[in-house]
Amino acid sequence: MKCLRIYATPDGESHFDEVELPTTTRSVHPVAVPFEVSASRQASRVRLTRIPAGMGEVAWHTVPDPVLTVRPDGSVEYETSDGEVRLGGYLERPPPAAIMNFVLEG
Repeated sequence: MKCLRIYATPDGESHFDEVELPTTTRSVHPVAVPFEVSASRQASRVRLTRIPAGMGEVAWHTVPDPVLTVRPDGSVEYETSDGEVRLGGYLERPPPAAIMNFVLEG
């Protein structure tokens, strides 16, 4: 599974990279079609954010901590300081099969 990553070099410039997360194909229910599942990942904390529809452009900013962004609806345009632009998310509503699952373990 490919994931888009934005990282900064020691000189402070941001760049895009693609990270490949290994997955296995498995069925989680007897009548479910098998699908790709990654290994569980450790997280020290989780924060969920809902961005309002129609939110405009956000000024350039530095993110203080690593962030995993999941966009089940909507889209976003990212631009790195080297001038490269990438579009993420859906251009229109996601298909009904696009379901986001969070497993939060205490």
